[in-house]
Amino acid sequence: MNKIGIRAHDIGKFNAKELADKTKAYGFDGVQLVFKKAIDQPVDLGDLSSIDEAFKNLNIMMLGAYFNPVHPDQEAVKNGIDNFKNHLKIAKSINAKFVGSETGSYMGSPWGYMPQNHTDEALDKVIEIFSDLTKTAEENDAYIAIEGAYAHVAYEPKRIRKVLDKIQSKHLKVTIDLYNYLHIGNYHDRMEIFDECFELLKDDIVIFHLKDFVVKENKLVQVGLGQGLMDYQSIINKIKKEAPNAYVIFEGVIGDDIKTSYELIHNLIKEGK
Repeated sequence: MNKIGIRAHDIGKFNAKELADKTKAYGFDGVQLVFKKAIDQPVDLGDLSSIDEAFKNLNIMMLGAYFNPVHPDQEAVKNGIDNFKNHLKIAKSINAKFVGSETGSYMGSPWGYMPQNHTDEALDKVIEIFSDLTKTAEENDAYIAIEGAYAHVAYEPKRIRKVLDKIQSKHLKVTIDLYNYLHIGNYHDRMEIFDECFELLKDDIVIFHLKDFVVKENKLVQVGLGQGLMDYQSIINKIKKEAPNAYVIFEGVIGDDIKTSYELIHNLIKEGK
């Protein structure tokens, strides 16, 4: 059965034990954890005993070490790679299942759309960097979860497929964030895009990010799960059937929406069990 998690800093920023307690109180099975955003004290990667103890009854589904592999500032790229490798090296020690990142934008920061992002040259750069990162994952028995998005280099599921085919490692897996593939010109095709993710990537999908949205002033605006246009009955049924061991993780669900979103997804997963 799919386990349900949440991006920890969407609950808030606390010490590790308090954060874990709040996560469990909502009912979640685990978290996506970005140390600097979710933990209110500096985290020493050389001593993670307090993190390990706090989360011993929760899954650390992913360590977020997101960085921009095609940032125009090469120092920023180097720092991002170093940080990602450090997370791969410690992941197993705290039983963190995956270390995750997206594929970046030549805009730098923020990671917005630029035509150059969608070129083969950009994809080749991402493949080069993630190939190197995958070697570190293999050496440390860790696993990477790579995530596509329309504005980024891997702008469609086919581009993620190309990355996997080129690198060919069981230590490189996939996060599917359907919302991230959408824009004002294609959101009507969201279920077809979701189906394509399974057709191309089914055996490598380990995480689904769950988001919902409405359209306001010709823009996609995120809302709580079940409050927007996403058909979560169909989405969860598909996940249960095709990827029953994948984690489903809320991203950008905050405040009062956390409780109602959890109830919706929990009930849909439990249906028929």
